[in-house]
Amino acid sequence: MRNFPKEVWIGLFATMALTLLFIGINFLKGDDIFTGRNTYYSLLEDVKGLKAAAPVLFKGIKAGTVKEVELLPERNTVLVTVEVSKRVSLPLGTRFRLVSTDLFDTKALQIEIGQDATRAYQHRDTLPAEIAPSLLENLVGDLTPLKEKVEISLSNLNRILEAIEEAKIRHSLAQLDEGSTNLNELIRDSRAPVQKTLNDLQRLSEELRQDQPLLKASIQNFKSFSDSLSHLQLKQTVNQAELALASTRQLMDRIQSDQGTLGKLMKDSSLYYNLQQSTQSLNLLLTDLRQNPKRYVQVSVFGRKDKEPPKNKDPKTKP
Repeated sequence: MRNFPKEVWIGLFATMALTLLFIGINFLKGDDIFTGRNTYYSLLEDVKGLKAAAPVLFKGIKAGTVKEVELLPERNTVLVTVEVSKRVSLPLGTRFRLVSTDLFDTKALQIEIGQDATRAYQHRDTLPAEIAPSLLENLVGDLTPLKEKVEISLSNLNRILEAIEEAKIRHSLAQLDEGSTNLNELIRDSRAPVQKTLNDLQRLSEELRQDQPLLKASIQNFKSFSDSLSHLQLKQTVNQAELALASTRQLMDRIQSDQGTLGKLMKDSSLYYNLQQSTQSLNLLLTDLRQNPKRYVQVSVFGRKDKEPPKNKDPKTKP
């Protein structure tokens, strides 16, 4: 082996790398290259977006691959070539079913196994195929009964609401009828007071019509009184009042100043104290005069005579 040139080793390593890469890619794709594959054909009127390399599922597991999708214009069909692992036996009655694998409507072929176990399809046989509804179509189909139930429920609800509205309308009409009856009774009961009020208003209007000359005279008197007021010399009176207020203001200013006796009396406290002391002295004098009048006043009716002291007389001498 040491005699092999370097180029041979490089070629061997490249071949092994490519083989391992091919095996790895097919392993990741789910293809079994060691057991071999059988080729089958199927005809569909519409593949619904099925593409080459789409998976072929058997019981949810990838068992093959769509090899080619070819249009046959002369037959107005689409020929689908499928490779399936030899491990999966396809008995007679087996068919391919075009299904959607997700909500994005990704297409795949699903193997529906037939019941005839005595015979099986061989390599390059043509199998029948059918198109299954998509997930959205199944969802719509599942929702159809629910839609019918909802429509029935809504119809029943509408009937109930109509019955309720009809009952409300009948109740409202009954209340309106009762209200109109009460209103008629109220109008009938109020007819006499209203007529009396109208009669009173008519009588009052007649009295006002009779007293119209007096009202005119009163209005004329009020107008004369207002004219008299307008002719009064209000401006002269206001001027005199302003002069009086000005004089009073000057008098108050002089009183508040130190000029004049009254102003000094209000401003100088010594004058107040002197007056107070004089008043107290006068009160004391009057009190003493009232208590001891003889000290200050002597009253004689015939005039005053000096009396001599009496002489000693003999007790025997008679007067």
